[in-house]
Amino acid sequence: ASRTMHASLSRVLMMIALCRVGGSRLGGARVHAHRAVVHGAIMSSAVGAPPAALRRTVVRTLLESEESSVVSTSVLVKGWVRTVRSQKTLSFINVNDGSSLAGLQIVAEVAGMTDYEAVMARIGTGAAIAVTGIVVASKGSGQQFEIQASSIEVIGECDDSYPLQKKRHSLEFLRSIAHLRARTNTIGAIARVRSALAQATHAFFAVEGFTYVQTPLITSSDCEGAGEMFRVSTLPSTLKELPKDAKGEVIDYSSDFFGKPAFLTVSGQLAAETYACALGSVYTFGPTFRAENSQTNRHLAEFHMIEPEIAFADLADVMDNAEAYVKYVVRVARERCPADFKFFAKMVDKDLPARLDMLVNEPFERVPYTTAVELLRAEIAKDPKKWEYPVVEFGTDFASEHERWLTEQHY
Repeated sequence: ASRTMHASLSRVLMMIALCRVGGSRLGGARVHAHRAVVHGAIMSSAVGAPPAALRRTVVRTLLESEESSVVSTSVLVKGWVRTVRSQKTLSFINVNDGSSLAGLQIVAEVAGMTDYEAVMARIGTGAAIAVTGIVVASKGSGQQFEIQASSIEVIGECDDSYPLQKKRHSLEFLRSIAHLRARTNTIGAIARVRSALAQATHAFFAVEGFTYVQTPLITSSDCEGAGEMFRVSTLPSTLKELPKDAKGEVIDYSSDFFGKPAFLTVSGQLAAETYACALGSVYTFGPTFRAENSQTNRHLAEFHMIEPEIAFADLADVMDNAEAYVKYVVRVARERCPADFKFFAKMVDKDLPARLDMLVNEPFERVPYTTAVELLRAEIAKDPKKWEYPVVEFGTDFASEHERWLTEQHY
């Protein structure tokens, strides 16, 4: 057991060392080298290995390869069928493994496969397949490479009831098939960008000298009264069985798991502050929970929150850190997920690229609270009826409409 633990620890330390090779420029040449090392260790990004030693090639790795390094080489690709067009002697299959927005075209022909008809009869949209073949330059538009299949293994069949077809699906519909929605362009792109942002978050704070701390998810503290809390309890779920105090009026939590009321955390800030007073600069990045029964798009029951805490810092230090962080993670995500951001600009928000360019390249405005109050009062005075909250004075907590006017219109 001790040897196993030592080996596991060695692998972890090796991965940490590999991650540190990337330095502060996640997405730079050194990190690209690190990514290739990881792919090689797990599923091989070495396109063109001998057929007897073929290991899975990730679609993104293949699509990003130089033409001269992959054409005429043998590869093994595994993924899910996006579309299939079958003819009597020829079929075109688009396979996507989730590593990129784009899929890879597979060309299957009777002349190149001994079991063409039997295999194609089992392949439909959504099926999982493993394709072995030769990379060739594509004759069609829209892709640089395609695979001339020599064999196709059907890992999992999918019948005509598969709900994701070659058309745009509404988000409302995707909520009804949560187990499949990650296969769509929209949710897949969001997942890849979210992953890039999360990895960049850790990279940024590591380079800045912060210590990552994991704060409790179950707590008895309502951090700054941040919101309604979800209760965590092992007490009976029926009212009749709940233990009560001597008067029978209040629930007796002394027999509960923690001996007192406990909740899912609304913030890791309190714990992070204690660590900051020992370690200097720390940050948390974990799930938080809010029990407000609100259906707006600004309220979530569960989300991940990033909370830096810096000892011996003033307001300027905090603003510097926040601005540098936002610029860094956006820049890295765009570098790592260019196709996904291009998709967002085309299908979701055509103004997104311009806004992100401004965010990354322009300095953030830093406005004193008193100045913001004066600006709002002057604007509201022009037509108070346009505002849901027209009363703004020193001490007012700005509402969303106030913040949006300041950030989207005035500055």
